[in-house]
Amino acid sequence: MPLSAVSSIASFARAHNIRLHCDGARLWEAAVATSSSSSSSPSAVLAEYCSHFDTISLCFSKGLGAPVGSIIVGDAATLTHARWVRKSLGGGMRQPGMLAAAARVAVDETFTGGLLRASHETAKKVEAVWTGLGGTLVHPVQTNMCWVDLEARGVGVEAFTEACADEGLRVSGGRLVTHYQIAQNEAEVLPRLERVFKKVLGAQSTSQ
Repeated sequence: MPLSAVSSIASFARAHNIRLHCDGARLWEAAVATSSSSSSSPSAVLAEYCSHFDTISLCFSKGLGAPVGSIIVGDAATLTHARWVRKSLGGGMRQPGMLAAAARVAVDETFTGGLLRASHETAKKVEAVWTGLGGTLVHPVQTNMCWVDLEARGVGVEAFTEACADEGLRVSGGRLVTHYQIAQNEAEVLPRLERVFKKVLGAQSTSQ
Protein backbone atom coordinates (compact mmCIF):
# COMPACT_ATOMS: atom_id res chain seq x y z
CA MET A 1 0.00 0.00 0.00
CA PRO A 2 1.46 3.42 -0.95
CA LEU A 3 2.46 5.75 1.86
CA SER A 4 -0.01 8.33 0.59
CA ALA A 5 -2.88 5.87 1.10
CA VAL A 6 -1.60 4.93 4.56
CA SER A 7 -1.43 8.61 5.50
CA SER A 8 -4.99 9.21 4.29
CA ILE A 9 -6.38 6.25 6.26
CA ALA A 10 -4.44 7.29 9.36
CA SER A 11 -5.76 10.85 9.15
CA PHE A 12 -9.34 9.58 8.98
CA ALA A 13 -8.75 7.19 11.90
CA ARG A 14 -7.28 9.87 14.12
CA ALA A 15 -10.04 12.34 13.25
CA HIS A 16 -12.55 9.76 14.47
CA ASN A 17 -10.53 8.55 17.48
CA ILE A 18 -9.95 5.12 15.94
CA ARG A 19 -6.78 3.24 16.88
CA LEU A 20 -4.91 1.82 13.93
CA HIS A 21 -2.91 -1.43 13.82
CA CYS A 22 -0.67 -2.63 11.00
CA ASP A 23 -0.02 -6.30 10.36
CA GLY A 24 3.50 -5.65 9.12
CA ALA A 25 4.58 -9.20 8.33
CA ARG A 26 5.96 -7.96 5.00
CA LEU A 27 6.40 -4.28 5.86
CA TRP A 28 10.15 -4.64 5.45
CA GLU A 29 9.51 -5.55 1.80
CA ALA A 30 7.27 -2.51 1.30
CA ALA A 31 9.87 -0.21 2.82
CA VAL A 32 12.61 -1.48 0.52
CA ALA A 33 10.36 -1.27 -2.56
CA THR A 34 9.27 2.27 -1.69
CA SER A 35 12.82 3.43 -1.03
CA SER A 36 13.87 2.15 -4.47
CA SER A 37 11.74 4.86 -6.10
CA SER A 38 12.71 7.63 -3.70
CA SER A 39 15.79 9.24 -2.17
CA SER A 40 14.99 7.86 1.29
CA SER A 41 16.69 4.86 2.85
CA PRO A 42 14.68 1.70 3.65
CA SER A 43 15.01 2.48 7.36
CA ALA A 44 13.63 6.00 6.88
CA VAL A 45 10.69 4.68 4.84
CA LEU A 46 9.97 2.02 7.46
CA ALA A 47 9.93 4.70 10.17
CA GLU A 48 7.52 6.79 8.10
CA TYR A 49 5.17 3.83 7.59
CA CYS A 50 5.23 3.06 11.30
CA SER A 51 4.55 6.67 12.30
CA HIS A 52 0.99 6.38 11.00
CA PHE A 53 -0.03 3.48 13.27
CA ASP A 54 -0.71 3.04 16.97
CA THR A 55 0.65 -0.51 16.96
CA ILE A 56 2.59 -2.55 14.44
CA SER A 57 3.59 -6.20 14.31
CA LEU A 58 6.79 -7.00 12.44
CA CYS A 59 7.96 -10.46 11.40
CA PHE A 60 11.65 -11.39 11.38
CA SER A 61 11.18 -14.56 9.36
CA LYS A 62 9.62 -14.51 5.87
CA GLY A 63 11.69 -12.10 3.77
CA LEU A 64 14.27 -11.25 6.42
CA GLY A 65 15.16 -14.91 6.84
CA ALA A 66 15.41 -15.25 10.62
CA PRO A 67 14.41 -18.74 11.79
CA VAL A 68 11.55 -17.44 13.94
CA GLY A 69 10.32 -14.34 15.71
CA SER A 70 8.01 -11.31 15.59
CA ILE A 71 7.63 -8.15 17.64
CA ILE A 72 4.85 -5.75 18.50
CA VAL A 73 5.68 -2.05 18.49
CA GLY A 74 3.58 0.54 20.29
CA ASP A 75 3.34 2.84 23.30
CA ALA A 76 4.37 1.64 26.75
CA ALA A 77 0.83 1.24 28.11
CA THR A 78 -0.29 -0.86 25.15
CA LEU A 79 2.76 -3.10 25.34
CA THR A 80 2.30 -3.59 29.08
CA HIS A 81 -1.24 -4.77 28.41
CA ALA A 82 -0.04 -6.97 25.53
CA ARG A 83 2.44 -8.69 27.85
CA TRP A 84 -0.34 -9.26 30.39
CA VAL A 85 -2.58 -10.80 27.72
CA ARG A 86 0.26 -13.00 26.48
CA LYS A 87 0.99 -14.26 29.96
CA SER A 88 -2.68 -14.82 30.77
CA LEU A 89 -2.96 -17.03 27.68
CA GLY A 90 0.13 -19.00 28.65
CA GLY A 91 2.47 -17.53 26.05
CA GLY A 92 6.12 -16.88 26.75
CA MET A 93 9.65 -18.08 26.23
CA ARG A 94 12.70 -18.35 28.43
CA GLN A 95 16.20 -17.40 27.33
CA PRO A 96 15.04 -15.69 24.11
CA GLY A 97 18.44 -14.12 23.52
CA MET A 98 19.31 -16.53 20.70
CA LEU A 99 16.14 -15.50 18.86
CA ALA A 100 16.90 -11.82 19.40
CA ALA A 101 20.41 -12.35 18.04
CA ALA A 102 19.08 -14.02 14.88
CA ALA A 103 16.58 -11.18 14.42
CA ARG A 104 19.37 -8.62 14.83
CA VAL A 105 21.43 -10.30 12.12
CA ALA A 106 18.37 -10.46 9.84
CA VAL A 107 17.71 -6.73 10.22
CA ASP A 108 21.35 -5.70 9.83
CA GLU A 109 22.29 -7.98 6.93
CA THR A 110 19.05 -8.59 5.04
CA PHE A 111 17.15 -5.32 5.51
CA THR A 112 19.75 -2.57 5.88
CA GLY A 113 22.53 -4.63 4.31
CA GLY A 114 20.84 -4.83 0.91
CA LEU A 115 19.99 -8.54 0.65
CA LEU A 116 16.27 -7.81 0.62
CA ARG A 117 16.68 -5.33 -2.24
CA ALA A 118 18.64 -7.96 -4.17
CA SER A 119 15.73 -10.39 -3.81
CA HIS A 120 13.43 -7.78 -5.41
CA GLU A 121 15.83 -7.41 -8.32
CA THR A 122 15.83 -11.18 -8.79
CA ALA A 123 12.02 -11.20 -8.89
CA LYS A 124 12.16 -8.61 -11.69
CA LYS A 125 14.52 -10.91 -13.60
CA VAL A 126 12.06 -13.79 -13.16
CA GLU A 127 9.34 -11.51 -14.49
CA ALA A 128 11.48 -10.61 -17.52
CA VAL A 129 12.12 -14.26 -18.36
CA TRP A 130 8.43 -15.21 -18.08
CA THR A 131 7.09 -12.25 -20.07
CA GLY A 132 9.90 -12.59 -22.60
CA LEU A 133 8.55 -16.03 -23.43
CA GLY A 134 5.03 -14.69 -23.89
CA GLY A 135 3.71 -15.18 -20.37
CA THR A 136 1.57 -12.64 -18.54
CA LEU A 137 1.37 -11.68 -14.88
CA VAL A 138 -1.48 -11.67 -12.36
CA HIS A 139 0.15 -8.67 -10.63
CA PRO A 140 3.19 -6.62 -11.60
CA VAL A 141 6.33 -7.35 -9.62
CA GLN A 142 6.78 -4.82 -6.81
CA THR A 143 8.73 -6.73 -4.16
CA ASN A 144 10.10 -10.28 -4.08
CA MET A 145 7.00 -11.97 -5.51
CA CYS A 146 6.38 -12.77 -9.16
CA TRP A 147 2.77 -13.85 -9.81
CA VAL A 148 2.88 -15.70 -13.13
CA ASP A 149 -0.53 -16.12 -14.74
CA LEU A 150 -0.72 -19.84 -15.41
CA GLU A 151 -4.44 -19.81 -16.18
CA ALA A 152 -4.07 -17.24 -18.96
CA ARG A 153 -1.76 -19.62 -20.81
CA GLY A 154 -3.75 -22.73 -19.96
CA VAL A 155 -0.99 -24.15 -17.75
CA GLY A 156 -2.20 -26.34 -14.90
CA VAL A 157 -0.82 -25.73 -11.43
CA GLU A 158 0.08 -29.39 -11.01
CA ALA A 159 1.95 -29.49 -14.32
CA PHE A 160 3.82 -26.33 -13.38
CA THR A 161 4.83 -27.51 -9.91
CA GLU A 162 5.94 -30.88 -11.31
CA ALA A 163 8.06 -29.16 -13.97
CA CYS A 164 9.64 -27.03 -11.26
CA ALA A 165 10.28 -30.10 -9.10
CA ASP A 166 12.03 -31.76 -12.03
CA GLU A 167 14.47 -28.84 -11.95
CA GLY A 168 14.89 -29.02 -8.18
CA LEU A 169 12.66 -25.99 -7.52
CA ARG A 170 9.98 -26.09 -4.84
CA VAL A 171 6.90 -23.99 -5.60
CA SER A 172 3.24 -24.29 -4.63
CA GLY A 173 1.68 -22.52 -7.61
CA GLY A 174 2.04 -19.41 -9.69
CA ARG A 175 3.30 -17.17 -6.87
CA LEU A 176 7.08 -17.34 -7.10
CA VAL A 177 8.87 -15.88 -4.07
CA THR A 178 12.54 -14.99 -4.41
CA HIS A 179 13.93 -14.84 -0.87
CA TYR A 180 17.45 -13.48 -0.50
CA GLN A 181 19.10 -16.90 -0.71
CA ILE A 182 17.50 -17.35 -4.12
CA ALA A 183 19.00 -13.98 -5.09
CA GLN A 184 22.42 -15.13 -3.92
CA ASN A 185 22.14 -18.18 -6.20
CA GLU A 186 20.27 -16.64 -9.11
CA ALA A 187 22.97 -17.66 -11.61
CA GLU A 188 21.90 -21.24 -10.96
CA VAL A 189 18.19 -20.70 -10.31
CA LEU A 190 17.25 -18.44 -13.23
CA PRO A 191 18.37 -20.91 -15.95
CA ARG A 192 16.37 -23.64 -14.20
CA LEU A 193 13.28 -21.44 -14.16
CA GLU A 194 13.77 -20.52 -17.80
CA ARG A 195 13.81 -24.22 -18.72
CA VAL A 196 10.60 -24.71 -16.73
CA PHE A 197 8.92 -21.75 -18.42
CA LYS A 198 9.93 -22.95 -21.87
CA LYS A 199 8.70 -26.45 -21.07
CA VAL A 200 5.24 -25.48 -19.80
CA LEU A 201 4.65 -22.68 -22.32
CA GLY A 202 6.01 -24.73 -25.19
CA ALA A 203 3.91 -27.75 -24.25
CA GLN A 204 0.81 -25.60 -24.11
CA SER A 205 1.55 -24.01 -27.49
CA THR A 206 1.98 -27.47 -29.01
CA SER A 207 -1.34 -28.68 -27.59
CA GLN A 208 -3.33 -25.71 -28.95
